[in-house]
Amino acid sequence: MNREFRWGIIGCGIIAPKFFQALENTSEGHVIAAASKSLHRAKRLQRKLGIEHVYGSYAEMLDREQLDAVYIATSHNFHFENAKFCLERGLPVLVEKAFARNAKEASEVIALARERKLFCMEAMWTRFNPATIKLRELLRDGAIGDVQHLRAAFCVHMPPGMKTMPWNRMYSPRLAGGALLDIGVYPIAYARMIFGGPPIRMSSSAKMTWTGVDKTSEYHFEYSGGRKAELIASFVEERPREAVITGTHGIISVPHFSGAARLVITRSGYAPETIECEAPGFEYEIREVHRCLREGLTESPAMPLDETLETMRTMDALRAQWGMKYHGE
Repeated sequence: MNREFRWGIIGCGIIAPKFFQALENTSEGHVIAAASKSLHRAKRLQRKLGIEHVYGSYAEMLDREQLDAVYIATSHNFHFENAKFCLERGLPVLVEKAFARNAKEASEVIALARERKLFCMEAMWTRFNPATIKLRELLRDGAIGDVQHLRAAFCVHMPPGMKTMPWNRMYSPRLAGGALLDIGVYPIAYARMIFGGPPIRMSSSAKMTWTGVDKTSEYHFEYSGGRKAELIASFVEERPREAVITGTHGIISVPHFSGAARLVITRSGYAPETIECEAPGFEYEIREVHRCLREGLTESPAMPLDETLETMRTMDALRAQWGMKYHGE
C-alpha cells in the first residue's frame, strides 16, 4: 500500500503541470520524467516543476527510465500513436480525453491494451470527483425516481484575440481541434454515465470556425422510454456550466458539473437540499489508476474501455452529421 508509482509524461503543454501537482498531492507517486518533441519545451517544464529527467524524444525516455505508467498529455491527434507507442513497450497508460480522434483509433488502442494485458484508461477526471460519485449513488438509490431528462452545458468564452491566432489548438483541424473533442466530450460522457448506454437516436447542429472545426455544437439524444438529453459545448459562448437531471420525483442540479463541489436536490413539497462534497481534482483519477495497478486490473470499473469506445462512436456519428473531418482521416 506504500508503493510509490513512477510516472512519465508524454507532452509538456498546459495540462502536464496540473497532473504533476495532483500526483504530488496524492503522496502515492512522482513524475520522474517527461518528454516532448521539443526539448526546449521539456526543459521549460523541468524548470517550472523540478522534474528529474526530461527528453526531446519519447523513445529515449521510455528506453532510459523505469516507469510504472505514462500519462499521455499531447493534443488529440497524437493520442493514438502515443498510447500505442507506450503499450507496445509494455507500459500502462492514462490517456487524456478525448481518448483518440475517432472510434477506429480508440478500438485499436483498446485491442492492443487487452492483447498485452496492460492497464489503459481515458483520463475522464470528472468521473472520479466526489460530487460525481455522490450523484451516481443518489441516482442508483432512486433519490429522484427514474431519470427522464438531462440538460448539460460546457461553454467557455475564449479571449477575442485568441480566435484569430492560426496556432490556436482549438481552431486546428490538424490537431483535431474544435469544441467536440475538447469540451463536448464532457457532457456526452456525462450523459452516457447517467443513462447507462449510448443514445438510440441523435440529432445535432454545429457552428463552424473559418478553419472548418466546430466552435459551438449542440447534441440532442433520445433513449428508450422517451428519455432525452439536451447538450451543448462551445468555446465562443458563455453559459452556466451546469447539469440538470430531471426524474419522476425530483430534480438534481449540478453547478459547474465538470468540476462540481456540490449538488442541489429539489423534490416536490420539500425545500431544496444542498449536498456539499470535497473539492474536485485530478487526484481522484490518479488514485484510481494506482488502485487498479496494485490490484492487477487492466481496466477501471468506473471508466471501462467499452464506455470510452461508445463515446467515441457517438462523437463520430455527430461529426458525420456535420461533414466534419480531421486532418489525416
